[in-house]
Amino acid sequence: MPRVLLIGWDGADWRILDPLLERGDLPNLQALIDRGQKDVLRSTVPTHSWAAWPSFLTGVDPADHGVYDILETVPGTHKQYPVTYKSVKERTFVEDLSAAGKIGVYADVPLMFPPPDIQGKILAGGVLPKNRTYSQPADLPETLEKAGVPWVINGMSWTTYRNKPEQYLDEALEITGKRIAATEWLMDNSDWDLMASVWVSVDRTQHALSNYVGPDHPDYARNTTTAIGAKVRDVYKQLDDAIGAFVSRTRPDDLVLFISDHGFQSVTRTIHMDHLLKKFGFLEFSASNVVFGPMQWGPVRKVARKAYDILGLHGKVSLPQSVNWSKTKAFTTIRSTGEGVSINLAGREPDGIVDPADFEKVRDQVMDALSNFVDPKTGKRPVKAIHRREEIFKGKHADTAPDILMEPEVGYSLTHAKTALEDADWISGDHRPEGVIVAAGPNVKPFEQQPMLIDLAPTILAALQAPASIEAHRTDPARGRGRRGRGHPPRGRSAGGRDPGHADRRGRPGGQRHRGRRDGGAPPRPRLHRVGAALLPATADTDPNIARVRGILVAITLCGTRRDQSPLVGVRHASVERGHQDEGRERPKAQTRLMTAGPRAAGPPSRPRRRGGGGRSRPR
Repeated sequence: MPRVLLIGWDGADWRILDPLLERGDLPNLQALIDRGQKDVLRSTVPTHSWAAWPSFLTGVDPADHGVYDILETVPGTHKQYPVTYKSVKERTFVEDLSAAGKIGVYADVPLMFPPPDIQGKILAGGVLPKNRTYSQPADLPETLEKAGVPWVINGMSWTTYRNKPEQYLDEALEITGKRIAATEWLMDNSDWDLMASVWVSVDRTQHALSNYVGPDHPDYARNTTTAIGAKVRDVYKQLDDAIGAFVSRTRPDDLVLFISDHGFQSVTRTIHMDHLLKKFGFLEFSASNVVFGPMQWGPVRKVARKAYDILGLHGKVSLPQSVNWSKTKAFTTIRSTGEGVSINLAGREPDGIVDPADFEKVRDQVMDALSNFVDPKTGKRPVKAIHRREEIFKGKHADTAPDILMEPEVGYSLTHAKTALEDADWISGDHRPEGVIVAAGPNVKPFEQQPMLIDLAPTILAALQAPASIEAHRTDPARGRGRRGRGHPPRGRSAGGRDPGHADRRGRPGGQRHRGRRDGGAPPRPRLHRVGAALLPATADTDPNIARVRGILVAITLCGTRRDQSPLVGVRHASVERGHQDEGRERPKAQTRLMTAGPRAAGPPSRPRRRGGGGRSRPR
C-alpha cells in the first residue's frame, strides 16, 4: 500500500528558494519538482508557526482549533504560558491515523508535546521543557543514543546569537545534521505509513539572515557574495541533501509532500505593537516594564533568553505583559508576531475598563489609528491590511481570537522592536502567508485552485485510506456561501460565533454581534469557512460510493498554476464523515472555511482598507 513522506521546511518561501534552485544549489528539491507539482501553499491567519502547525495537524483554521499564539492565557488572569499539544482543541490526523491502525513517525513536528499515545513514534518539536518526556515511546531518545544517532532538542535560538551570524550558523548546521541522521535511522528501522519531519533551521535563519538570501532585501546584493552568504546557503544545501536521502528511501507508489507552514518577507523596519498603542493613547505600561520591557528585544533579550533556556524555564514561569490595565483600552494579544490586538473590555477581560456599549467605537478608533499610521522615514503604512475578528473567523473558538487582526506591509515586522517604530536590528525577515508545496506521486495531478495548509491533514488521511473525524460543510468559493448560506451562523450561535448567553474560556460574555467592515461597493469576500480538502484525484480508493463505507467521503477537484502557468496539483473541496468514535474528546462539526492568497487568488476574506481617498468606508 502507498505510504506518505512529508518533509516540512518551516518558513520556506519560493521568493528565496527559486533563486537557489536557479543557482543549482537544491538539486534534490528540483528533482522532486520535475516529477511532481509545485505551487504556493496558503497559510493561516495569524501566520506564525504556533497557529499554523495546529492547522496542519487538524485540517481546520485557528477559530476551530483555538490556538492563535505561542502563549495562552489562564482564564480569569493575565498569566500566560506556552501552548502545547493539549492546547489544540480539535482532534488531529495523528490520532485518526493511529485509530485506523496506521503507523506514523513524527520527527520535530511542532506542537506535539506532550506526545499523544499513538501507534508509531514521536520526537516532539518546538521549544521543549527540560526533564519532561518528549517522545513516544518514552525511551526512544535512549534507543537513538545507543544507535549512535542522538536526537538533540531545542537550540538554534537565533535571538541568543544577536549579531553573531557565524556562531548561530555553526549551531544550526550541527544540530540539524544530528537530527537528519536520527531521522534516517528512524526511516530505516521503523515500519511506517507516514513519515513526517519538520526542519526549523530555515525559519530561524531567515529571521536573522534573510538579507543574505532574499533578493528583494536592500542588503542582498552586498551580502550574498560574502563568506556568511555562502554559509547561509549551506543551511538550505544541507536540507536539500536530506531530501535526497529521505526520498531515496521511498517506493515508487509513495506520495511525497514538501511543504512549509508559512512564507517569509524581507524586513527593514520593525514595530513594537504595545509601544505603538501607547503612542496612540490606548495603552499605559506598568512599573514592571522597567524590568521586563528591555527583555522584549535587544541585548537584554539575548541574555534573558539564554537564562530562560539554561534554567529550563519553558512552561514553568508565566511570561508577563507589563501593562497598567486600569489605564489601558487596547493591548497586543498575538505577542509573537504583533498581528493581533484586543480591546480591554469590561466584563470580558480580568481588569477590563472599556464599557461594552463603547466597544465598537473604541475598536474603530484603534483600527483607524493603526491603519492610518505612516512611517515618517519611508512614507509607507506599516499595516497593509486590518480586519475585524468576525470578518476573519467564524469557528467555535472565534470568541477567543483577537478583536483586530493585521497583516504587515512588505518590509515591516509588527514585532522585534524596542520602540514603537525603528530600523530592523538583527532581524531581516518575518512571516507572510505564502508558503510552499511540492507534491509528487502516481496520483498527483494539477491544481485548479490554490492549496491551503489545512488541506494537508485530509490529504494524508485520504492517501492512507484512514477515516477522518471531522465532518465538513461545503462552501462555494465563488460565492462564499456555505450550506447554511451567507450570514447564517451555526445553529445555536450568534453571528459573532458565540452561543447567546455563553461565556468563553476567558470569562467573556457571548452573544454580542459586531459589525463587519467592507470597502466601497465591492462584494464581500468569502469568510474563513473551510475545512481542508484532500490534494488527491478520486480513485477507486477514494470514490464516494466506495469510500462512504469506510467513513470517508472525498469530493475532489484540483487547483493553482506554476511558473510556466501550466496547471498544478490541488483541490477544490473535500468533505469527510466521521469514521469512528473518539474516546475522550468531543468532536462537533467543523466549519468549512476559505482563505486566499491576495491578488493571485481570491484574496483575504475582508478587503484591505483603501490607501487613497482618506477615511474608511462605514460598515453596512
